[in-house]
Amino acid sequence: MSRQKMNEAIEVAGAPSNSGGGTGRRDFLKRTAMAGVGASALAVLPVEGARANVTPERGNNGEELPGEASLGGNITKVLFLTINVSDLDRAIEFYEATYPVKRAEVLDPPVQAFNGFGIPKGQFRARMMRDSQPFQGSAILLVQWLSPRPEGVPYPEANHVGWYREHANASQTGQAARYEQALANGGRPYGEPSLIFITPTTQIYAFGFRDPDGTTLEWVGPLDPTPGGQPDSVAGPNNNCRNLHRSYAWYKNVLGLDLQVRLNPTALQPANSGSLGDLLRNPDGSPHPGPVDYDAAIMVPRADNRNSVDLLEWQVPPSYGSPYKHANNLGMMNFTYEVENVQVVYEKLLRVLPDPRKHIVAPPETWDLGAFGEKKTLNILDPDGVMFQFIEKVHSTDPEP
Repeated sequence: MSRQKMNEAIEVAGAPSNSGGGTGRRDFLKRTAMAGVGASALAVLPVEGARANVTPERGNNGEELPGEASLGGNITKVLFLTINVSDLDRAIEFYEATYPVKRAEVLDPPVQAFNGFGIPKGQFRARMMRDSQPFQGSAILLVQWLSPRPEGVPYPEANHVGWYREHANASQTGQAARYEQALANGGRPYGEPSLIFITPTTQIYAFGFRDPDGTTLEWVGPLDPTPGGQPDSVAGPNNNCRNLHRSYAWYKNVLGLDLQVRLNPTALQPANSGSLGDLLRNPDGSPHPGPVDYDAAIMVPRADNRNSVDLLEWQVPPSYGSPYKHANNLGMMNFTYEVENVQVVYEKLLRVLPDPRKHIVAPPETWDLGAFGEKKTLNILDPDGVMFQFIEKVHSTDPEP
């Protein structure tokens, strides 16, 4: 295959369906765009028992809660993905050298209760790593826990349930350059940039690599540079779920996220497609060396469709394991949205969730984040136990700009 053709997403006309292969389980997309780059919602997942998203809600005092029953109208934008590291200074240098982010705000909270993390007394140091685009995108918050100390390891399995990989678009520099850059800075790639089907007819280039602690980062995009193209950017994390239909209903009707595009290839692919990891596991824990299959939905908040969640169910082999039990585990921990009012979000969740105790880690609380200021926060778990966080937007009280 020529380098020019390898740089393009490959359209395979008339790709065979899986209808004769015994699955008979999907309606497939006929066209799509690269995940996280402004793709349109071209397919809709069927949702069984999904709750209507239009019922108005009222607070404890009878006041009407803004927006619909879901949180769709309450989320104002994506803030950051939290990644726990063992050495903050080392991580800052590594991420700047291998990813499209630059160091920004310092978080240096005093010892306090972080009940939303299940930590009654703790302390960490952290650094915000912001997308380098002039028009601010998402960010990564690198966190080193001081008390309790970091524990565990990031998920070694590419099909492990939970936040597994963050991905970025090599839309201008190209994958070949980013691959060499990762190698030069000690970020071990799982393989060279390779093609992976994301729909029945479309392939993209991707490769994953590990940060110094073993957390997986990913680049997608063309192989060679595209001068004058869009700047490289952070696009959003991948969340491996156990059941896509159940999780999709929850993300749509509780979080209020919108479907941007469904990624639903029809045929089994080689295990190393996209170079996304070293290891896949079967439900019994044994390694899975064979072909793979998955189904995914790219979900975005309506106020910020640049920053997505890649909600993915591994099907061959099935999604494996359970999310981290402790918030100080090394690896990707939570995804944070800004909201207008944390208390309103909390009261909505008490009404829309069948069993709030399974999803709300603790009631809203205010954290002193040192130089980053005081923030009203709320932490919740999705149906698989994967964490999301809400931080209340701070409004200026200064009468002058």
